[in-house]
Amino acid sequence: MFKSVSRLISNNFYVFLGLIIGLYISSFLSDSLEPLCASKNNLKVPQDVVSNKVTPVAPSTKSSASKKAKLVRPRYYSTELGIREKLFVGIFSSEEKVNSQVVHLNKTISHLVDQIKFFITAQYKLKSRFNLSGLVGFTDTRARYRPFQVLKYIGDNFPQDYDYYFLANDYTFINAHRLTDLVKKISVSMDVYLGDPAPDSSYCNLASGIVLSNSVIKAMREHLDWCVINAISDDHSENLGRCVHHSIGLTCQKTLQGQSFHTFKLRHFELERHLLQLAEKPEFNQAITVHPILQGDSFYLLNAYFLKQRLVQIKHEIDVLSEDLDEVWPPGQRPGAKPATRFDLPRQLYFNMSHVFFPDDFTNVRAHTMAELGDIENVIEEVTVKVHSESPKRFQFRRLINGYRSFDLSRGMDYALDLGFRDLTTGREVVKRFEVCKPLGKVELLPVPYVTENSRVTIILPVQETELEAIMDFLHGYTNTIMDRKEKTFLMLVLLYQPNSSNKGTSDVFYDVKTYATKVTSKYKNEDVKIAWVSVRLPWPTATDSKVMGFAVVDLALRKIGPESLVLVLDPYTNISSDFLNRVRMNTIANFQIFSPIPFKQYDPKVSQVPTLEINKNNGHFDRDDYTYVSFYGKDYIAARKQHQKKLPLIRIDNDLSQVLRDEFKDFTDSIFGMFVEFGGELHALRATEMGLKVKYRSGRGFSGSSAQLGRLILSRIDEIL
Repeated sequence: MFKSVSRLISNNFYVFLGLIIGLYISSFLSDSLEPLCASKNNLKVPQDVVSNKVTPVAPSTKSSASKKAKLVRPRYYSTELGIREKLFVGIFSSEEKVNSQVVHLNKTISHLVDQIKFFITAQYKLKSRFNLSGLVGFTDTRARYRPFQVLKYIGDNFPQDYDYYFLANDYTFINAHRLTDLVKKISVSMDVYLGDPAPDSSYCNLASGIVLSNSVIKAMREHLDWCVINAISDDHSENLGRCVHHSIGLTCQKTLQGQSFHTFKLRHFELERHLLQLAEKPEFNQAITVHPILQGDSFYLLNAYFLKQRLVQIKHEIDVLSEDLDEVWPPGQRPGAKPATRFDLPRQLYFNMSHVFFPDDFTNVRAHTMAELGDIENVIEEVTVKVHSESPKRFQFRRLINGYRSFDLSRGMDYALDLGFRDLTTGREVVKRFEVCKPLGKVELLPVPYVTENSRVTIILPVQETELEAIMDFLHGYTNTIMDRKEKTFLMLVLLYQPNSSNKGTSDVFYDVKTYATKVTSKYKNEDVKIAWVSVRLPWPTATDSKVMGFAVVDLALRKIGPESLVLVLDPYTNISSDFLNRVRMNTIANFQIFSPIPFKQYDPKVSQVPTLEINKNNGHFDRDDYTYVSFYGKDYIAARKQHQKKLPLIRIDNDLSQVLRDEFKDFTDSIFGMFVEFGGELHALRATEMGLKVKYRSGRGFSGSSAQLGRLILSRIDEIL
């Protein structure tokens, strides 16, 4: 065996030697080639031009994916809705021209655009040498990379702030009015690379100015590495154009959505001598930019010329509008909105000097408020003065015969008045009809303190012994609708015990309620939702739906939850939603406003034959006379309640209930909402219909609608009754 192996090796010695040498050489070559490949694949971008930051992304785990992220609302509506300013202007310049070209451009257009920046090269702090805002200095002196330094600056500092970005050189005059008119007429959803094409090129000429949309800037920022590596020219227009084409595939656009970019190139530098000749050229008058401008006075001369041109245009538009003023009444006021159908006609209200008739669907006649009566008297006085001025010493006002008024949200209040005058020459009464318009005045914005939807809502809910079924239904719905969604709420149940009711062990009247509340709270113990209760023992058998008990419940509960809480008062028959709670958070403002939603109340399902609680005119109605439900901040309640205690004593402990449940307060009719209106001081009171607050029908309380609704219901079922 050994001899055969040795013979095989001796006969193939050179073959084995060649294999060994080949393997050794191949391993050596592979080791030497690895650094070469690595260096080829890792081309470095100049770090002083573009700085890339790579954020490591960790693999997501199951627990983090399953955890629901909370919605964080931005501070401003404009941020959430994506509303941006219209125009950013960037000027390429140098430090030698800061006190000349830059100053002239800044004075002529800075007040007409949303933002302007001047990009220069600076080896020191700009504030120490130049007293001019808007300067941005770059320490890199390589002019080839200047456009990409500007793009990086814009992408890092103003990525979401503007719809359009306009770039130009410092020797370019900009007609800012025409430029803003141009970008306002282009859709923000378009990819825009607008300008004047350079000669024999598909790129826009930077000397004429370039308009870039926000989407194009974002795309260029993402491909900035490629743009820097392939910046092979010293021409900024070519480098920018190549970057735009690679990033989003656009070539220079001269016209977009019917809007053209006009520019004019001067053939001489003595502008003052040739301005009259240039004014005769349409292409000069339509120009958005004029270049090159090398003399400082030329900037102001062109600015004055184009401003005068714009004033002539505005005067012409005013003359055209003035011709149409006589077609509407009163002159200069917009006509009323035309109703789409006959059901959209504005309501005409008939009135006399004391009452208004059929002001709404539920009222036949109502006395004027002080404001309404004062308004009518002022209108009649103005009409009387006009009659006396036109016919002096002839007519004497006697009475209002008929009055009609209509309020148009787009126009104002319109009156039609039939007035009786005594003719002093004949002694007979003369009836004249007048039409009077009180147009809407200047719209004023009411400053309101900043609020968010992240506030915790504390719900105070009084529960009677007879409402056990209702409170269990409420708790089940509250758990599914509010607690499962991790809403920031705290439910405080105020359990009202009658004098002889048990509150110990399983014989407790509210044993099931407490057991369920404890179970649910332990389930969500790590969340911002919680259910608690406070027990109140009534001194004697009492009807707990009285107005007095409403104040007593809040007085006692507020001592447990604190004065800084946002409080919402409900009852067991309510059905709420998370949208309703958000509106409570937004409409209730500390030291400024309380909120009283108008609930949708269900009709008796046996009468309406609709078992579901849905908003429909056949199912229920919005009860404007119900002020039970109200939200406020605890400290606002305490301040108003201290003044209100002269009408109803404060309830600090259970024993104080005996003071307010006496017969002298039997006819007490004040509500918490009424207390805020009377003693709230500067607090505003907001009332509005609320679709997210539905109230179930409760038996034993009679008809829950208005008298008019009750009458219609009886008439609709008169055959069944008879």
